[in-house]
Amino acid sequence: MNPSTPFVAAALVDAIGWALLRFVWEGVAIGALTALLLRSLRRHGARSRYAVCCAALGLSAALPLWQVAAALWNPEARAAADNAALAWQVGLTARLPLVVTAWSLGAALMTARLGAGLLWVQRLRGRAGAAPAHWQARLDALAARLGAPLGVLLQCVDRLTAPVTVGWWRQVVLVPAALLTQMPAPLLEALLAHELAHVARRDYLVNLLQSVVEALLFFHPAVWWLSSRLRAERELVADDLAGRAIGDRRRLATALQALATPATRQVEWVVAARGGSLLRRIEALVGPRSRAAGCKPSLVATLLAGSCLLAQWPGAAPAPSPLARAAAPESPADALAAIGANARALLGATLPLPGDVTARHALVLDDATGQVLMARDADTVVPIASLTKLMTAMVVLDARLASAEPLRIAPADVDQGLHSASQLAVGARMTRGDALVLALLASDNRAAAALARSYPGGPRAFDAALQGKIRALGLQRTTLAEPTGLSSGNVSTASEVARIVAASARYPEIGAITGEAEAAVVVDGRARRLRNHNPFVGTAGWDIRLSKTGHTRAAGDCLTMRLHAGGRDITLVLLDTTDNAQRSRDALAIRHALAGAPAA
Repeated sequence: MNPSTPFVAAALVDAIGWALLRFVWEGVAIGALTALLLRSLRRHGARSRYAVCCAALGLSAALPLWQVAAALWNPEARAAADNAALAWQVGLTARLPLVVTAWSLGAALMTARLGAGLLWVQRLRGRAGAAPAHWQARLDALAARLGAPLGVLLQCVDRLTAPVTVGWWRQVVLVPAALLTQMPAPLLEALLAHELAHVARRDYLVNLLQSVVEALLFFHPAVWWLSSRLRAERELVADDLAGRAIGDRRRLATALQALATPATRQVEWVVAARGGSLLRRIEALVGPRSRAAGCKPSLVATLLAGSCLLAQWPGAAPAPSPLARAAAPESPADALAAIGANARALLGATLPLPGDVTARHALVLDDATGQVLMARDADTVVPIASLTKLMTAMVVLDARLASAEPLRIAPADVDQGLHSASQLAVGARMTRGDALVLALLASDNRAAAALARSYPGGPRAFDAALQGKIRALGLQRTTLAEPTGLSSGNVSTASEVARIVAASARYPEIGAITGEAEAAVVVDGRARRLRNHNPFVGTAGWDIRLSKTGHTRAAGDCLTMRLHAGGRDITLVLLDTTDNAQRSRDALAIRHALAGAPAA
């Protein structure tokens, strides 16, 4: 061994130890100065505050590094300082190896956490699939408008609740598959503009460097406060850029409101639309002119390092960590629920349902903004009867089967014991396209059963595709056991039926069939005229784009439709009305109420 090696190691330990101890008061000073600067800039733009936070966090990382380098490169000054040291400094120097050991354990834990997060991001990226081509085209157009690098990919993934940006060299925007179907296109476009603002600013790389600083200086509360403010201001800057790019800041605010729901915890290694304080961001967007990183992991690392230090330091009395004295943050679900309530109050209150509406479960949704206009017990799980057939139709259309292929009603298509009405006898022949019309327009159960039975791979394959569609749409409270809706086990909520309707509206065939008052089909070689079960379709003054009715003893009478009313496009869901006539009266009363309300 080189004789100088122990002396070099001792010098390094001393340099690191003193740098860490000095940073205790230096970090407090940096934090206090930054707080004063941010307070003086509170009326300025987010970019100014973001620059201050970046500078403060960079200074926090640079000071200890500079002090270590200075001590190693100037050993004469270090020797002179040792000779002039006071007694307490000499005693502290003897214990510096313990300080450095404890810090090393904590930093190793935080670094392992960062590595695990990056690995999770890579696995998430590996499971992603390509987004629809028209959405990729929208992303490319937004990228050009924002000045973001060309070639940013848009991919879909199931295990997310909000869009995120990953990658520092070849960047990818990951979007939850459910958002592509359940969120109105203008709102999703606003969220994508926000993510592209992060891409244009290379925020993923900055965020990664920020996480490294957090891992090395985990023990100081000022660092975590600075990091939290940095992430919050970064989101405000991205919101400002996105709002300018789409030309409608309120639309982005509405999209953020839609994300203000209890969700899984956001990690700090990605930049996401859900990041920062959603309420503060909404207020900034609609005003006159990730989630932030928590300190719980650093608390664990600090306690581990402190325990190791105290166990090796004889006679030292344990002292509570400043982080341990910090107030515990509220749970993520509680925090997001509060943000959602505040955002809804900010963006507009729900209108009351007319008093003569008898439906036990109702929802009226503004299709352009996603705002709930009216609601009654919209999250209770209940049977949905033939509204199921919208899901059946989507699954069949997803398979891209030949519409002219002949189908035949088989004994297996007849319900057993329920004796529901049907226009089709066993042995009746029709094309798959006409069977779809019979299932949607006339709500014929045997036609729906035949569509499922003739699915490639048979009923089991159809059911697997149906369950996959439920997952893809993010329907957590929807259970569908069969394709017709006759089973009382086919259940959902008014809120999730609205999602099903939004997804159905993306299929031109469903709108073309259900938005017509009448249609002609050919059964056994003879033409038949069918009438829409929704009496308002085709009625003067009603502009209905999509519709579906349902009725069973368990579900009552149900109705959902997309229409233009009160100067806006809306989705209406009525579940469990007393009878067909009352269902129509409920829809009429809601339409009249909307006509008297100002459009958003």
